[in-house]
Amino acid sequence: MPAEAAAGSDGLAQAFATLAAGGTALLLAFLSLTRPAARLARWPLASALVGGGWLALAAGLVLGPGGTGLLRNQALVELRPLTQLGLAWVGLLVGLQMRRDLVAAVPNTLWRWVITDAAVAFLAGAAVTVACLRSLTPDMELSRLWPVASLAGAACIGWSGELRSLRGLDVRAPQVAAWMQAGAGLGSALAIIASDLVTMSPRGSQGLFAVLAIAGAAALSLRTVLGPQSGQDGRLILALVATLATVAGAGAAMDASPMTGAFLLGLVVANLRGGPMRRMERLVSESEPAVAAIFFMLAGVMLGGVGGRWPWVLAGALLAARILLKPLVAWWALGTRWREPGAGKLRAGTLRQAPIAVALAVAAVQVHDTTTERGLLLTVVLVGVSSGLLPLLRGRSA
Repeated sequence: MPAEAAAGSDGLAQAFATLAAGGTALLLAFLSLTRPAARLARWPLASALVGGGWLALAAGLVLGPGGTGLLRNQALVELRPLTQLGLAWVGLLVGLQMRRDLVAAVPNTLWRWVITDAAVAFLAGAAVTVACLRSLTPDMELSRLWPVASLAGAACIGWSGELRSLRGLDVRAPQVAAWMQAGAGLGSALAIIASDLVTMSPRGSQGLFAVLAIAGAAALSLRTVLGPQSGQDGRLILALVATLATVAGAGAAMDASPMTGAFLLGLVVANLRGGPMRRMERLVSESEPAVAAIFFMLAGVMLGGVGGRWPWVLAGALLAARILLKPLVAWWALGTRWREPGAGKLRAGTLRQAPIAVALAVAAVQVHDTTTERGLLLTVVLVGVSSGLLPLLRGRSA
């Protein structure tokens, strides 16, 4: 009887821990959508901390196993279906930016910038990761080294599209600012595609086509179910969550990432005409701060107990490569536009790590929960914090 009572007590405590994890994530998501959070994001330092999601990360660290222990790793395992749904939501957010009229309006110079940046960032990030891990962890098997290096390379693609903290932006350089914003969205799409292509298992690569087919059919069905006259927010969100759950569940069952299927879902929805589709696009886009807060909190909880010095060394090496290569690629692709008056305040913006990097690292921990994946998550977080503060430390608002 005492053993059964102890087991029941542990089960009840675990249930409360799971409930606390979900409740905390939802609370942080709600707070990120409030007016005070929006006002704070107008200040450069607050934007780097609040807008970047780092306060949510700190909350995860405090509440996770490395802090108070309120949120346990087992609770995250039990919440994995919701995490998969969140990853699908991230893919949807990125896919909704791919409207054909907007993509068609992208100039060739911007395409050259984004594609060159993606290729250089991926190759440099993967090479730096291989060099660091081979020297610091010589016992790591090559079969484990390639997925980690590839994921690190994908996390280096692009830059943050957050430009609300720009202060004193010269109106003579509006084109560069617009291109940076558009390039951030395109970079996020390339990061998702690159991550799936290079890290997917053989079974997942076979199931990817099935997931993409399901996502395309789900998007077309979504429009049919809603109908041309459906404009209620509640009905839109319910239909969208049900559709995303279908896509995420199909991805999990076939060992494929839910982000790629949801990315295609968002792409199709963004290009379907009709009031409900446009209203859904607006509702999903407004949820971006909330989704970011949830994933940064999850990242903080997952970092509990991560040790070793290689994540810190790798973060420093990746940050140095970012500082060196990002401006050089932009200078090569944009030419004289990069040297326009007023563009100087934007140059440091390319140094900021794209928020999609944290989602990619969290997804990797969800699939392979090992010390290596958690160490890479720590690296991504360190690069994100450091790169977000660099423009402020250099005395520039970017």
